[in-house]
Amino acid sequence: MEMKKILSASLALLLAAGCAGSTPAESDQQAETVEAENLKVLSPSGAPSLSLLPILKGGKNTVDIVEGSDPLQAAFVNPNPEYDVIIAPSNLGVKLAAAGKTDYRLLDVVTWGNLYIIGTDESALTEGHTVAAFGEQAVPGLVFKHLFNDLGADVNFSFQTGQETMAALLSGNADAALIAEPAATAAIAKGKEQGKELKVIADLQKEWGEGGFPMAGLFVNSAVYEEKKPMIDNLVAQMKDYAANVNADDPSSLVADINAIGADTFGVPSAEIIGKCWSRMNINVLDASECMDKVADFLKLFGVEGIDSAIAG
Repeated sequence: MEMKKILSASLALLLAAGCAGSTPAESDQQAETVEAENLKVLSPSGAPSLSLLPILKGGKNTVDIVEGSDPLQAAFVNPNPEYDVIIAPSNLGVKLAAAGKTDYRLLDVVTWGNLYIIGTDESALTEGHTVAAFGEQAVPGLVFKHLFNDLGADVNFSFQTGQETMAALLSGNADAALIAEPAATAAIAKGKEQGKELKVIADLQKEWGEGGFPMAGLFVNSAVYEEKKPMIDNLVAQMKDYAANVNADDPSSLVADINAIGADTFGVPSAEIIGKCWSRMNINVLDASECMDKVADFLKLFGVEGIDSAIAG
């Protein structure tokens, strides 16, 4: 009987010790509070890079912002990965991941489209008019053609570079132009200086429906994510919180933050332009696992299917 009491007491002590430790929920909560620091992040310039405002503002991580997709693709396939996190067009990263060509996986969708057709009025999208567009085989061009293919031969489409597209509109060589924000707002402002009343005549995100399309995503290196999950999750949480709390009606804090870092860092015209068009850039950081249907539907434009293996989890 005495031996049974000793065993019972020992068991009770072990159970008490187990209860005193962190529960799974408590452990998760503790993990979420680990501060993101010394992470290395790569992003294209423009709207996607603006999602990193709180990270750049904090100054505890390294953020490289580049022009064009070539540096992004090189980073994805680097056999010795340099970056913990890569923000990139969702089609680029998911296509490589689904094909087994990269160890990066999509963790979050960062932007939901920033493409607009700018012109003097909606008649520019009718027969006999010329529309300048860019990125014929990339996201802008493919989304544009998918949504406006019914215009067919009635409208003259001219695919050029982004800068040439804006120039064509401002010079009168095009009646309308497909332009991404924040360049679209900059084009409207420049047109006003020239006495042209330009405006948004088509919102490709609304044309697509359901809150736009998953244009850019945040990708994590699989091995690094296992090792640094709490820090990366904290970095993402900062991005979500900042984007959700920008006051589009009074963007003074946003403008001040961009000016403190420098608009050139993000490759945007000015902090004031961003303040005017923040809501049209559709920066909204959402877990990829919660919007897989939207990601899968969008990637059909690029012939990418079977994306389950490309999502971080």
